[in-house]
Amino acid sequence: MAAFTGRTGGTSAAPFATLNLALRVEDDLRRVLANRRRVATVLGLAGLPWALARQVHGATVLHVRAGSAGQGPPEGKPTVGEADGLVTADPGVVLAVLTADCAPVLLADPGAGVVGAVHAGWRGLAAGVVEAGVAAMAELGADPGAVVGLVGPAVGGCCYEVGPEVREAVGGRYPAALATTRDGRPALDPAAGAAQALERAGAGQVRVAGECTIDLEERFFSHRRDQGRTGRQAGLIALVSGGGR
Repeated sequence: MAAFTGRTGGTSAAPFATLNLALRVEDDLRRVLANRRRVATVLGLAGLPWALARQVHGATVLHVRAGSAGQGPPEGKPTVGEADGLVTADPGVVLAVLTADCAPVLLADPGAGVVGAVHAGWRGLAAGVVEAGVAAMAELGADPGAVVGLVGPAVGGCCYEVGPEVREAVGGRYPAALATTRDGRPALDPAAGAAQALERAGAGQVRVAGECTIDLEERFFSHRRDQGRTGRQAGLIALVSGGGR
């Protein structure tokens, strides 16, 4: 099971309206947990533990075991550690990354029964977090050539104006990420960069949502557009009965 959420269909009030899934953005805790329960129910994941990391825009990837993820939702358990990538070979644990402009990347080798989730902002891309996610899956028995990589909604090159240092940090590594905004200003496309990173890591299939979080205000949260006070959508992936080894 793999899915990307949007901002609609939840219980949170503005500026987190309505399906905010983040606990640390000053939203009402009860509403966030209700939102998580709603997502779990809709996706057929009710009762399964969620594993989330404290995302720090780096390249660390953690191996997650089902027993270390705690219980929930509905409970808001502590994070499994400080990282921007999670991988597991254990059925029944939901890996989740939270985003509001950065690119969520979901990874799966269905044959090997290994999945991963990566949070890829510009700093993480420059540090190689996507390749680190694929390498961590290989450590659990995945074949990179059999990995399917899904790149979810993220800020697009149409809107993501950046300075020369940021542009060089990512574009020097992933030329596909170089872009210009609609009005001709230097920009980055994190999703395109993540896709190129997946290809370089040897992923067998790469699929990109191609939706800009800034542009699609009614569908997605955006940290940049909403000046930092907003919710978070998620990329979620899990091995479930009939979908693993």
